[in-house]
Amino acid sequence: MGGEAWACRHRGSGAGAANFSFLRTGIAPRLSALAALFLMALVVLALDAAVRPAAAQTFNFSCSTTSLTCTGSNGDSGTASLGSGGSLTLPLTGPQPGTVTGTLNTTTGTLAGTFVGASGGAILVCSGSQTGASTVTGSCVAVTSSQNGSSGSNSSIRTLKGVANAITKGQVEVTTDILADRIRAFSGALARSLGTGGQQSELDRGYYSGLSAGSSDFKWGVWIDSSGYDLSDSSMVAKFNGFGLGELVGVDYLATDKWLLGFNAGYVRSDVHIPAIAGHRLEDGEQFGPYVSYIASSHVSGDLLFNYSRLSNTSTGLAGFDSNRYSGAANINFFYDVGGFALTGYMGYIYAIENPSSAAPGLIGGVPTSIHYGAVKVGGEAAYPIDKFEPYVPLTVEYETTNPRDGTGRGVVIVGAGLRYRFTDAVKGGISVTSDELRSNSTNIVGAANLRISF
Repeated sequence: MGGEAWACRHRGSGAGAANFSFLRTGIAPRLSALAALFLMALVVLALDAAVRPAAAQTFNFSCSTTSLTCTGSNGDSGTASLGSGGSLTLPLTGPQPGTVTGTLNTTTGTLAGTFVGASGGAILVCSGSQTGASTVTGSCVAVTSSQNGSSGSNSSIRTLKGVANAITKGQVEVTTDILADRIRAFSGALARSLGTGGQQSELDRGYYSGLSAGSSDFKWGVWIDSSGYDLSDSSMVAKFNGFGLGELVGVDYLATDKWLLGFNAGYVRSDVHIPAIAGHRLEDGEQFGPYVSYIASSHVSGDLLFNYSRLSNTSTGLAGFDSNRYSGAANINFFYDVGGFALTGYMGYIYAIENPSSAAPGLIGGVPTSIHYGAVKVGGEAAYPIDKFEPYVPLTVEYETTNPRDGTGRGVVIVGAGLRYRFTDAVKGGISVTSDELRSNSTNIVGAANLRISF
């Protein structure tokens, strides 16, 4: 199948004729570039994607931009609509119906679109740029929806699915681990303040001063945590590299000597570059939820947490969509002191499910496909309080219980280092760095800083 040139021709008169003149003279480059994308969509339609798998093949095109209503030699036609942020939608009717979704950068004159046939079939990824007041040139590359391909354009679809799973896993891991660490650090200090005998006499108590459980001076606490992380995947399933960040704030209340009740809210964001589509995928949004911790004794505590996230998803050349994520975790923590060391152990389970809206493009799942992530965690921390300082070294072993769909292994060892500092009895802060090790095809390095005020 060879390349075809498509042309859009003005059909109106009067006011329409004036509009034609504007396009020709370059007064309306926004409409000119938009019309170019419409024309490119018709090139996509000519690839017969709606009725059979298409081989990976590039088509060059040159389009006239003198009309917003497009027709093609195969009888298909359609009129597109432009949304916020340069997003556009072009429904096509005719012998080979389908819909083109994409983005338009009016500043640079670049455009990208993706065609999905009305009955499935091949997906075509197109890109182009405006080369004149009334001309746009570019190319369309056909890819199949096969999940078994491992090279060339066949891997584009599988990569997008894998990246979606990897981003969900990364955001859930980072935010849940940070939240669990905030809860554990405070409940551990409360538990140790209950200690007697060796638990209290051998350890430097300076760092834990002012934390007597039930003290009327420290019933409430507010905290903030800021984190950033490098995230990459080298597998054939979901090759990407990028970054993420999380901004969390929380408030909690020491209801009794045993119960800590809290609530957190914040913002999460992941932005990665995907070579398979020569573009990016961005997922960001708000999350919030409650948490509770029970201090059973000076050596044991348990905590539960839950988060709901409302997220926005965008990918180069694809229509954006929203998703709802629900995540929860349960942990048991153990505290014991040996000499001058404060030792902490923990074990727990985390589970998350993310449901995309009906607007999700079929190539990354769509409804009713959901993303599931679950993992068992076992770890520990060795800290050495020195007056107002508390340096510590954490280590966690994690095993994913759900089937990894991002090309990485199930197991990972998370190592790191951190430092906590007591400014006053009521104000404490800390910094930490952790790194995922021994997980195949994946790296994830997280840096975080936090501040807590008790009153």
